[in-house]
Amino acid sequence: MPCDICCSEPGFCRDCCCILCCRTFDKASSSSSDTYSYIRCEAKIEGFICGHSCHIECALRAYMAGTVGGSIGLDAEYYCRRCDSRTDLVPHFKKLLEDSGSIVLGEEIEKVLRLGVCALRGSEKTSVTELLSRIELAISKLKNGTCVEDIWKKEDVSAGSAGLSPNTEKDEPQDSITGPPQKISSNFDHRIESLKLEDEIDHVLDALRKSQEMEYRLAEERLSSQKNCILNLYQQLDKERSELSSCTSRKYKDSMLDNVLNRVDQIKREVSKLKDMEEVAKGFGKVPKQILKEQFGVDF
Repeated sequence: MPCDICCSEPGFCRDCCCILCCRTFDKASSSSSDTYSYIRCEAKIEGFICGHSCHIECALRAYMAGTVGGSIGLDAEYYCRRCDSRTDLVPHFKKLLEDSGSIVLGEEIEKVLRLGVCALRGSEKTSVTELLSRIELAISKLKNGTCVEDIWKKEDVSAGSAGLSPNTEKDEPQDSITGPPQKISSNFDHRIESLKLEDEIDHVLDALRKSQEMEYRLAEERLSSQKNCILNLYQQLDKERSELSSCTSRKYKDSMLDNVLNRVDQIKREVSKLKDMEEVAKGFGKVPKQILKEQFGVDF
């Protein structure tokens, strides 16, 4: 595909440079995992293949890969910045599993597997569920010291969950096992459950952080607005006092004095309101509901 944008830059090559960070891919590396750390756009545009490549990590950081909401609307996909085409990431990581036997170093494959988790997590595609589970299980095995050659081997989970080896006789006397037997699903694996719990907690903490950020922005907006309101009232009071002091007509002086006194009362009410609003310093959860509803528009 003819390109007069990025490819016109000195030293940039669409085949060997990332379109986002412009760093060169290590294609000469002996590690097979490096070939899965970036993706090439194979979309055909006006009869030409786009051919621009990108680090998957760079694309994830730029919200141009994975499952992204909003106007871009990605579902386990990569969005090419050059041609605006989308590439399904599922086949990319499926091929990684097929070629995993050629990767000998655990730290190398773990890095790419984690990219896979980030790229596939949250997808609504049915083809992602099993693939993501296999990748998460492989990461868990690597964490527990399993060698790379064995992380893809299927285990006898039902035997392992009871503390038995696959060759253990099933008719072992019941009294040799302490406590009543527990029913565990044959699909249960504590390493997968551990990753699920970690993911669940990460989502909870992320949601908490976002909610606190929203509360902070709301408090900042309302407190600043109230501050500006009071400052404007002080300016009006200063003007009205000045007019009162320079007024010589008895006829208008009484009404102008009433205006000044009313303005002072108004300022007192707004200052009192500000003091109530400052209760948010303790956290929204400790502020009386009436104040939250009247001053911040929050109704619990």
